Amino acid sequence: MPSTRTGSQFTKADNRLIIIANPTAGVSAGRTNRQRLIESAQRDLERAGFHVDVGLENSSDAVVALAEHAVRKGYRYVVAAGGDGTVNSVVNGIMRLGEHSSPRNAALLKEVAFGVIPLGTGNVFAFNMRIGRTWREACQTIRTGYIRSIDVGLARALPPHPTSKVAPKPPAGESETTLGNEVRPKPSKRRYFLLMAGIGFDAKVVEDTSLRLKYVLRDFAYVLMTLQNVVLHQGTQVTLRFKDGRVYANEAWLVMVGNAASYAWDIKVTSKARLDDGVLDICLMPFENKLISIQQALQILMGQHLERGIAHYWKTQSVQIISDPPIPIQLDGDEWGYTPVEISVVPGVLNVLAPPEIPLPT
Repeated sequence: MPSTRTGSQFTKADNRLIIIANPTAGVSAGRTNRQRLIESAQRDLERAGFHVDVGLENSSDAVVALAEHAVRKGYRYVVAAGGDGTVNSVVNGIMRLGEHSSPRNAALLKEVAFGVIPLGTGNVFAFNMRIGRTWREACQTIRTGYIRSIDVGLARALPPHPTSKVAPKPPAGESETTLGNEVRPKPSKRRYFLLMAGIGFDAKVVEDTSLRLKYVLRDFAYVLMTLQNVVLHQGTQVTLRFKDGRVYANEAWLVMVGNAASYAWDIKVTSKARLDDGVLDICLMPFENKLISIQQALQILMGQHLERGIAHYWKTQSVQIISDPPIPIQLDGDEWGYTPVEISVVPGVLNVLAPPEIPLPT
């Protein structure tokens, strides 16, 4: 399949557009400024002829529900304003239509266009789609009306493996979190992702980075937890069962299942991944000892982990990942649950408003 799919240009005959945001997301002092930027984007799109509504919800659970409701109510354009967490929640709301197959739901999913106004810290999805770094550039992208059909990843929790000696922790869902008393997510057996599913080391870093720590240290909180886990993290026996019957088993410290090439800050763990090729890329880093793991991590940062042959790499439509003991999973940068898990691709299902003239990253 080609790396770029530019679909037909959406018309404004049906011009209902909703901007969905979580005003409490993030930990920086920029929440008030974010609200002003959303209002500016609303005015910009209204001048372009859209009928714009704004939906604000204070939990990712509610963002998912609002996005699903918006699609069912006939909004042709559903726009996430925020970082990658908000983007993920809005996409999960849109994708809920596919979980209850019917001709009406299939038609609704086919007609909706998903847009992004990047207002987070990393904005990795917007970077991968070349949407732009500012709300003005994002609104320009929305106004053009061009769409690209991209793949979406799906993580589904599996029952404990019969040979497991340790009971897995339940998968996480969504819940509102406060500084004073962090609320643990409630169970959710399946969740969609756009960028990646990280299993092992990076998911443990996400899990260990508390909201309070992020509030105090901001992005450096992840750096601190990364350094801590470099010292403490061990490898785990991991088994990968592929759709075509292949089985791979080895001790590993990181398994990355990528739908997109860029992970964060232009770090490319699954560097051969494309958002629209109908498959997922898997990069597994084997574990020998902590010193070699540190060397491997540096090679990932320098983009040399594939050319030096230290990584195991596959492309697949579906894989089951089993480990003993269970290890954590993060989806698009948010903790989700623990192995065992089945991860698969839903090809070409999401229409994304993106620049037509710039190819997707390869």
